[in-house]
Amino acid sequence: MPAGYQRITMSDQEPTPFGRVLLAGEVCDAEPLVPGPLHSLPGTVISLVTAGEGFYRHADLRTEPIVGPSLTVVLPGEPHWYGTRPGQRWSEWFAVVEGPVFELIRQTNRLTRSGPRPLARGVRTADLVLLLRSAPPRSGAEQQIWALAGWLADALAPSVDDETARWDEAASMLGEDLHRQLPMREVAARLDLDYDRFRRVFRDRFGRSPLAFRNDRRLEVAATLLRATNLTCREIARRIGFSDEFHLSRRFRSRYQMSPTAYRKGSG
Repeated sequence: MPAGYQRITMSDQEPTPFGRVLLAGEVCDAEPLVPGPLHSLPGTVISLVTAGEGFYRHADLRTEPIVGPSLTVVLPGEPHWYGTRPGQRWSEWFAVVEGPVFELIRQTNRLTRSGPRPLARGVRTADLVLLLRSAPPRSGAEQQIWALAGWLADALAPSVDDETARWDEAASMLGEDLHRQLPMREVAARLDLDYDRFRRVFRDRFGRSPLAFRNDRRLEVAATLLRATNLTCREIARRIGFSDEFHLSRRFRSRYQMSPTAYRKGSG
């Protein structure tokens, strides 16, 4: 189909014991298929905007931006409006669903409010597209409802906020490739952070400077290798980035109050 189209892919699906799709469809680079004033629908609205932007209007006329890719979910019977501003377009997959499995999602407190929200990490937009692309045969309707409910539950799962994710990524970077030198300014740049702020906030979050964090990780790996392998101290030092076994021994003794050799004997 050419760009700038709208189509309904499912409507008034036959009920199953678990629920049904009342309406589903696609908007591609076009204005959304919604009326102007606030309105409410009998089922749960699922709107996945994959590109473009617009806004959501609550019953009290508050508005929230919608910027793709993002998910908007509306509770049954909730007055609302969402769409683009005049002259703007977006791309969207949408569905209106009802039934016990969707009620169960609300009972788990994953869905307590209407409005836009970011997708939980790891949720694939393509999976929802496959489910809404066309109506399944009668024999597959129950599986489709369960799959839709599962996708929605995953999409509403609590996600780590972006700031926490950034610092988790920093800690992960500092704990990898221990054999090589890793300039702290390089880590800050890869995270798009000012170097001084990177050092200050990292220390506040982890209680150590970035370099101390990386060296502590080296010693933790050294302790594991001493317990679990027959590698020499020279080889262990090489693998985790210390200049030689004497450097390793000094750092290890400072951390564990014994030499690597004594540690290995005590772990035998």
